[in-house]
Amino acid sequence: MAEDKKMKLTFLSKQELECPVCDNTFRKEELLSGGGRMNAGDLTKELHRTYLPTNKFGTVYPLLYPVIICPSCYYASYPSDFKNMKGDRLSALKKSIGNRKTAMNSLFPNLDFNSPRRLQEGIASYSFASMCYESGTNDMAPTFKQAMSCLRAAWLCMDLHKEDKTQNFDYLAQVFYRKAAFFYGRVVEMEQIGEESVEGLSHLGPDLDNNYGFDGVLYLSGYLEYKYGQRSNPERRGKQLAKARSTVSRIVGMGKSSKSKPTAILELSRDLHKLIKDELDELGIET
Repeated sequence: MAEDKKMKLTFLSKQELECPVCDNTFRKEELLSGGGRMNAGDLTKELHRTYLPTNKFGTVYPLLYPVIICPSCYYASYPSDFKNMKGDRLSALKKSIGNRKTAMNSLFPNLDFNSPRRLQEGIASYSFASMCYESGTNDMAPTFKQAMSCLRAAWLCMDLHKEDKTQNFDYLAQVFYRKAAFFYGRVVEMEQIGEESVEGLSHLGPDLDNNYGFDGVLYLSGYLEYKYGQRSNPERRGKQLAKARSTVSRIVGMGKSSKSKPTAILELSRDLHKLIKDELDELGIET
């Protein structure tokens, strides 16, 4: 018993949650911290913190747990929005229960949110969250939540691909990456025209450890477009890259005068800015 407790990785919240969509009650699985459970590794170019396996706990995926999801109707959201049913949201979420129930059947037929989450449940939780934020009101910054959810889903798909390279989860990751690129681009556009703001959010991630704020959003908008944007149409590619370069310039151009920006985001942004310029040069587009 003592050894089981020592090796425990997660626990269920004491307080029951009541789903505002279907009235089901459940407890949320939470990740225990400390005790050497998380062994931080490198930061990737996507601002994703990797974690190294340990002898005691093996591989730990902290990103499996941030989303609250009802095991019955698959309503999913980040904790701050869970009870927010403003406007017509409740009606929309009730109507879309059937879609959520079938959306991932072919990919993950054995989803079980009453048991410890696996990578499959983690990916699904972000996918369902993205679906549910389609009915989100502006005060939730729903487009940003969709962007971050799709990016995190892509990361977990790549983790699953490392475990099983026979099921094309890397292809599924590409689908989520492209969705994330679209949503991050929309977040920047909507912020500029004042249609939707992320100003009220306390953590923009994109991962759990560091908060790169709106600079992180600008960087990812440019990076995801550069890395996962379409390449079949050179003219369109050029226009998209020029736009991405302009977005990243908002970080790089202010770098020398701002001591508040993390070194990591500045260095990554400068590298990205150069990569985009190089490709624009290859396309013959004057910069």
